[in-house]
Amino acid sequence: TPGDVPWEALAPGDSVLIHARATPYADKWVICRVGTEAQPIVVHGVPDPLTGALPVIDGANAATRSALNFWSEERGVIKIGGANSPPDTQPAWITLENLDVRGAHTPNTFTGRNGLTAYNANASAIYVEKGDHITIKNCHMHGCGNGFFCAWLTSDLLVERCWIEGNGNVGSIYEHNNYTEARGATFQFNHFGPLLAGAGGNNLKDRSAGTVIRYNWIEGGN
Repeated sequence: TPGDVPWEALAPGDSVLIHARATPYADKWVICRVGTEAQPIVVHGVPDPLTGALPVIDGANAATRSALNFWSEERGVIKIGGANSPPDTQPAWITLENLDVRGAHTPNTFTGRNGLTAYNANASAIYVEKGDHITIKNCHMHGCGNGFFCAWLTSDLLVERCWIEGNGNVGSIYEHNNYTEARGATFQFNHFGPLLAGAGGNNLKDRSAGTVIRYNWIEGGN
């Protein structure tokens, strides 16, 4: 399971394979490591060979591996960014692909460094706090406050062939399917579906410099 993976020790060229199974994985983690262009760090979901279903990472009732210690746990299921353990650094050359990530939504809770903790209203399926050369590919991000979130200490972001839908909070305009700010961001071949029914947020909200948005299906949103 993801909780068995030594995320704190990933090195350039490492690949983590997460296989699809009938039961969702109740795990959450941080990636605070550095790959290289020639040897990126890749987290690769292995779809079910019969149905094509992606491995599901569910933030509801999830637990963080005890060897990890990082802030902003309440902001996402999978975080790329800073940590105390492993030692803080600027993550680089990280790829996440073929994952179904859900469940970072109030009133859901998880078990982390401070014990039982509730998610923030703006929690995301994948939360990129910082990083260079970050690729998110063929991921399904849904059932969260924000679907995908990326903060300003990020550069060279690629979001490709993802399905992002069903996020937001009922009656709120402040959470979105996508909420990003990077130095260089490309969104291509994605399907942005409607937000959670009753949510008033945007579909693809971006504050990046050098944004490219091409060949996407964008449906719904404020």
